[in-house]
Amino acid sequence: MKYEKIVEAKFIERENRFVARVETSAGSAVETVKVHVKNTGRCRELLVAGSTGYREECAGRMGSRRLR
Repeated sequence: MKYEKIVEAKFIERENRFVARVETSAGSAVETVKVHVKNTGRCRELLVAGSTGYREECAGRMGSRRLR
């Protein structure tokens, strides 16, 4: 699988199995967004509040999807 637009993000919380809130910096502004969690497993060791992760920016090709 090849990812195109990778953005660094800071993990805030996991709302449920499929949804997480992350914080990204867009230029000088900080943006909080809801994102889709691809791996629906436990991930407790990885998804710790404040940890740095990466997400793929797909805003231009979301179609009818609600989450980035």
